[in-house]
Amino acid sequence: MIYSQTVKICSIGESQVADEITDLIENQANPTIAPYAKTGEVHLRVTAKGTGRKECEDLILPVVRELERRFGKYIFAESDSVTLEEAVTVLLWQKNFTLSTAESCTGGAIAARIVNVPGASDVFMEGMVTYSNEAKKRTLGVTEDTLSDFGAVSEQCAKEMAEGGCVHAGTDICLSVTGIAGPGGGTPEKPVGTVFMGCSIRGMTRVREYHFTGNRARVREQTVAHGLAFLRECILGYTE
Repeated sequence: MIYSQTVKICSIGESQVADEITDLIENQANPTIAPYAKTGEVHLRVTAKGTGRKECEDLILPVVRELERRFGKYIFAESDSVTLEEAVTVLLWQKNFTLSTAESCTGGAIAARIVNVPGASDVFMEGMVTYSNEAKKRTLGVTEDTLSDFGAVSEQCAKEMAEGGCVHAGTDICLSVTGIAGPGGGTPEKPVGTVFMGCSIRGMTRVREYHFTGNRARVREQTVAHGLAFLRECILGYTE
C-alpha cells in the first residue's frame, strides 16, 4: 500500500523550504518527501509504502514531527484538503477576531477566497473594493496629502486603508492591498508588480512591500495568496 500526507507551508519561499529539508531529501528511503510549489505556498507530500494504512501512518509520523520542528508556525495545514483561507478562517474564529478587507488591485478577490469557506460569516464582516483614489478617501479615510505626497501604491496608503477599514467596518482586523498589477502604470521607482499590504489589528498596524512578476492575472493571483499568508502571520504575531 502507498499512503501520503501533505504538510502545507506559507510565508516562506520554496528555496528556503528546500534548503531546510536538503538532508531529509538526500537520506530518504521510506517514507519520501516531495516538495510542490504553489502560488504563495509550498506543499510537502510525505509518502510511505507499507502493508496497510496503519504501518504507513507510523512511518510518516516521525517525518511530519520533524517538519513541524523545522517549520513551526509556517505550517498552516497537515491535510491535503485544508486550504489557506480555511486555516485563516479557523484562526480568526479561535482568536475571536472579526475581519474586513480593503482591496484595490485585487478587486475583492481576497474577500472571495474567504467567503469560499463555510461559516466564514461568523468572522468576516465586510469587503471593501476601493479601486479609485476617491473611494479610498470616501470609504477608508485615506487623506489627500497621503495620495498626493506618496501615491495610492505606497506604505502610507496601505496603512491608512487598513486602519480606516477597521473603523468603517467596525472589525478587529482589516487587511488592505494596493498595487500596480499592470501591464501599464509602473515607474522605475514602483515597477509593475509592486504591492503594499497593510494589516491593522486592534490599533496595531503592519505594512509590507512585495514585488511580484508575471502578467496582470499572475500579479493579482500572487497578491491574493500572499495577502492571506500575511494576514495569518499578523494574527499569530499579534496573539504571541
